[in-house]
Amino acid sequence: MLRAEPGKLPDLIEFLKAQKAAGFYQAIGEEPPLIMRHSQGDHWDLFLLQPIGSYQAYFSGEKNTTDYVEKINSLSVFREELFAYGPPSKDVRRLYRGNSFFHIEMFAALAGKHQGLLNERIMENEYLIATGRNPNLIFVGDMGSDIDSFTIGFYPSIVDFAAPAPVSPEVANEAAITAGFEGRNTIGFYLREFLAYHHDTLAVKVE
Repeated sequence: MLRAEPGKLPDLIEFLKAQKAAGFYQAIGEEPPLIMRHSQGDHWDLFLLQPIGSYQAYFSGEKNTTDYVEKINSLSVFREELFAYGPPSKDVRRLYRGNSFFHIEMFAALAGKHQGLLNERIMENEYLIATGRNPNLIFVGDMGSDIDSFTIGFYPSIVDFAAPAPVSPEVANEAAITAGFEGRNTIGFYLREFLAYHHDTLAVKVE
């Protein structure tokens, strides 16, 4: 996550786009990041999602990134990194290519509630599928930030994100119960039983 120096967000975006276009990431043996720009919600401006394959592959060998890092630092006032396990890269890129609007939710679990939080995220995906909507991609934090897990929902536009479920309230309530909740109106309450805190962000694609 990056937050730009005031007035420098356009420059930061253009720099990152130029690096992708020039093949910088491939030249240092990395996949280019998927870039999402904050629209409303959390305090950062840009979210860079970059598959690394494995820790060994990512940290082995020398990479000439000094100029890149110095430029990022000159344009930003906040930088936070999180290493996480998630879905296959090809699935993430496919969804990114086909959509332009994203709902990013980041969660920090209460002590001893990490697995319960992950289970709740899986239950909510089951509910989404049963009510005719796309599930979120789930990522589990491993090191870096204090975020324990985050999810990304992919949508063509904000209209699609805001659209109600294409089923009746009765069907939605039954789907919630089947997924393990007491009902559709208690999903948010149940989630909060596991949380120290969480952040929601709506974001758009940067190409």
